[in-house]
Amino acid sequence: MSKGINRTNIVPGVVVKTKFITSHHKAFQQYVEYVDRDEAKQEDRSVAHSFSLYQDYMGNPDKTSSLFTHKYDRLTEEQKAKLKESFEEAQKNNSIMWQDVITFHNPWLQEQGIYNARTDTVDERKLMYVTRQAMSKMLERERLNESAVWSAAIHYNTDNSATCFSINR
Repeated sequence: MSKGINRTNIVPGVVVKTKFITSHHKAFQQYVEYVDRDEAKQEDRSVAHSFSLYQDYMGNPDKTSSLFTHKYDRLTEEQKAKLKESFEEAQKNNSIMWQDVITFHNPWLQEQGIYNARTDTVDERKLMYVTRQAMSKMLERERLNESAVWSAAIHYNTDNSATCFSINR
C-alpha cells in the first residue's frame, strides 16, 4: 500500500467565492446607497441570502477597519461619495457588479508573513498590497483595467481573515 496524502488534513490557504448582479437588480442600488450612508448596520437580517446584506457585511465597522481601493487605504466621506457616483454611473450603463470574497487560512497568512498568531493581527498594508496586485492582474486579464471601479474591505469577524470586493465598470 503506497503512502498517499491524507486528504482529510488538506486545508486550502486561499478560497475565492464570486457572484454578480445585474444593474437592474435592487441590490445594485442598495449598494450605491450603502456606500454613502453613515450607519453600516442593517436591522432586518431575515433574508439570509440577500445581496444587500452582503454589501452591508462588506463595510460593517464591527467587521472591518475601512473600505479601500486601488488608490486609498481608508476612504474619506468625500471618496465614498465619488465611489457612489461611479457605481451610479455604472448602473446607468447597465454594468454588472461582481461581489467577490477571498478567504485566507490564517496559518497560511502566517507563513506569508502577513498574520501574527501571537497578537492575532493581520498586516493590513501587506494584505492591501497583495489585494491590489491581484486585482490589477485580474482586471488586466479580463480587459477591464481601463474601465473597472472597485472597493474592498478586510474582514476579521470570522476564524480566518477575508477580503470582500465589489467591482463594476
